[in-house]
Amino acid sequence: MSADKQSIQEIAEADYQEKLRLRNEIESYYEEKRKEIGLDSTKRIIDLLEDPGPFFSRNILFAHKDFNLILDAVDKGQEWAIVSGFNPSGPLHFGHKAMFDILLWLQRTLGAYIYIPITSDETYVVGKANSLRAARYNAYEFAIPSIIALGFDPKLTRIYVTSDYPDLYNAAIYISRFLTTNSVNKVFGLDASENPGALFYMGAVQMAQILLPQLPEFGGPKPTLIPVGIDQHPYITISRNVARRLNFVPPAELIWKFLIGLKGPTKKMSSSIPDSAIYLTDEPEDVKRKIKSAYSGGSPLASMQKERGAVVEIDPMFSLLTFNFLSDDEWAKIHESYAKGALMTGELKKLATEYILDFLSEHRKKREDAKKHIDEFILRTPIKSVLEMDQLSNLVADEKE
Repeated sequence: MSADKQSIQEIAEADYQEKLRLRNEIESYYEEKRKEIGLDSTKRIIDLLEDPGPFFSRNILFAHKDFNLILDAVDKGQEWAIVSGFNPSGPLHFGHKAMFDILLWLQRTLGAYIYIPITSDETYVVGKANSLRAARYNAYEFAIPSIIALGFDPKLTRIYVTSDYPDLYNAAIYISRFLTTNSVNKVFGLDASENPGALFYMGAVQMAQILLPQLPEFGGPKPTLIPVGIDQHPYITISRNVARRLNFVPPAELIWKFLIGLKGPTKKMSSSIPDSAIYLTDEPEDVKRKIKSAYSGGSPLASMQKERGAVVEIDPMFSLLTFNFLSDDEWAKIHESYAKGALMTGELKKLATEYILDFLSEHRKKREDAKKHIDEFILRTPIKSVLEMDQLSNLVADEKE
């Protein structure tokens, strides 16, 4: 073997070993984090579901707290709700789509009533938009139409732009008295350099969103599920404390794994890294460019990939297909072919491109039609009960959780 060929072989070998290391590190991260923060595995939940769906069966939904209470409510025909928001700093990308697909599956399978706050105030306060006007524009022009276009039931879904729903702030003002600056800082790690609006948003407005379905106007205390990424677990921790002090049902949580960003497995698909994401508004040439340059779980040496296969679990294209498109049979077949080296990286990227372009073409049409139906989804219910509530005399410091 020539020195050049040996060098290429050594580079490919090092690349393969690094990818194995990354796969093992990421897999252990989720399991270690689950145990560290005291969440339960979803493995037993799968046995309780008649149809666990791809998100449970593929271990995308991997951890939970009190999800069994949601299943109990479903079995008994009792009212329950989901809350899951969106920050309108820009259009939805496929990571967001995967999140909303989970909500849609829960709605269609378990009959979830879903509240979707579009957090224009947060977008402005934390500097992700230059003005509230820009945040509102993104909400109504891109976010809400895309969410509706995914197929949510208007009878079981309510969406609201937070800065356009001032009654929410009455609830936030009331709930703020059940919190302290110390408790908020303990959870979110805020310091004196933070915008004070961030403190109020995280400590009160976010809590008002999470607990909104349990206010009298929406039927009072009930099981409420908050599906989130692992990084948002602190929101649920503090909301459970507040719920107990309000005699509400502490919210349950369901945790998903992140969709891998196009730049590699150490970063999730994120709006803050534009080329890590494929947006639901991207043009075909942008999609092709991003996919062509995307990170891969395959080998830079074709012969090695054919021999050893790809490290499937850290491949962004396989992740994107897993979260967004493939049936169980397709998923199993592609996983096996890519892992064994029968399917090459270029072929996988070509397949992903076809799925994405077909979806985006249809989604554009549905998004434009959805703009005609926004009013059917918007929440406008007045919130007056908090103006009369008087539980403040019962406030007791609670640092148990």
